[in-house]
Amino acid sequence: MKVIDSSALIKYVAKEENWETVETHIKEGCKTLELAIKETANALAKKTLKNEVTVELSKEIIAHLPKIVKIAPQTEQIPKALEIAAKHKITIYDALFIALAVNTSQQLLTSDEKQAGISEKYVTTILIL
Repeated sequence: MKVIDSSALIKYVAKEENWETVETHIKEGCKTLELAIKETANALAKKTLKNEVTVELSKEIIAHLPKIVKIAPQTEQIPKALEIAAKHKITIYDALFIALAVNTSQQLLTSDEKQAGISEKYVTTILIL
């Protein structure tokens, strides 16, 4: 099982470049935070404004996410996330995914280069651009 962050999850659902690579990891087993569902919904909402996806399809995608990735609790990740965010001057949102990977001793799957650079200091990181 790997931890997948919002950037990689969005790449997958939006079928952005290299989404198939993300899909392979999802099929192997991934977990994420509830935050990723919200961030994915936000990305899809922006795509509806550009007529790249319909609201109905966006709702179906969001409803399907808990069936393909396990949703982990966020609150218990906050202490470690605060340490990481303060040390590396990143948002708590990004630090939460790194903290989940650290706290569960799992790899982090991301499409965010900055986050990958920081997470590599803590866990094995898979960067998919």
